[in-house]
Amino acid sequence: MGERMGAGLSSGTDRPGRHLPRRDAPIGSLTGGLSERLRLRPTRGGTIRGRDRRVDGLTFAATIEQAAAGLSRRGMCLGDVVGVLAPVSPERFLATYTVMAVGGRALPLCPSTPTEDQAAALGATDARLVLADADHTEAAQELAERSRVRQIISFGDSRGATPFEELLLPSPDGSGYNPSRGLFDNGVLGYETTPEGLLTTLYPHNDLLARFTDLRDHLGLAPEDVVAVEDGADEPTGTALVASALWMGACVVAGSDCPPPEGRCVTVRCGRGAPVRVAPPESSAGAF
Repeated sequence: MGERMGAGLSSGTDRPGRHLPRRDAPIGSLTGGLSERLRLRPTRGGTIRGRDRRVDGLTFAATIEQAAAGLSRRGMCLGDVVGVLAPVSPERFLATYTVMAVGGRALPLCPSTPTEDQAAALGATDARLVLADADHTEAAQELAERSRVRQIISFGDSRGATPFEELLLPSPDGSGYNPSRGLFDNGVLGYETTPEGLLTTLYPHNDLLARFTDLRDHLGLAPEDVVAVEDGADEPTGTALVASALWMGACVVAGSDCPPPEGRCVTVRCGRGAPVRVAPPESSAGAF
């Protein structure tokens, strides 16, 4: 389902695109170039928070690049579909962005939907790999038995699954990540059940990038914002919004049960409807 990537994605001073000007928008995928951007703005890097943990934006972006290179070394092809089984959380977004960074198509599964629907979505898209958080690794293994999935990568220490940390190991040949690899080949897949059967929809890179830009400009995202993405949020919109918020150095809180940082309030909310600004950005520079 796409061309082979060979031994790995290129990196270092000889990587393609190294002479391109520094960008204020993504290249290749929604997080392509994010790590470099945040390295240049170390005091405005933002964070992404879940119920139990907080990750600074630079670490999050760098992890995506490392994991993307790890997936490439494992033979992932451009256009491959990879399931993501986790609630709205940093892990769900980390997995989604990692798949897209390799030129793949992420299929985020909703843990609250029937198992048969999740298995049907995996089968209809010919997914062979699932990334799952620790609490849903067993469920992912059950889905593998009902579909053509051959491998589970888990964010926890789960028997029968490959630990996510293995993707972060250095490449034996020194190859790494190039954000322009797989340009326009990545995307997010949505699915729903209809009277006629399962319907899947691809939201390709150009669609996600248009959402990224529209949300950034319409909401006027700023480093002082606290952006909350709740359970049930529209998948492509939430995916684009989180990337846009991190790109601007804002704080992201992922999941309906995730509180904002102490002493701060949510300024942008993304739930079942369109994202809305609920308060102006706070004047709290350096609070990340």
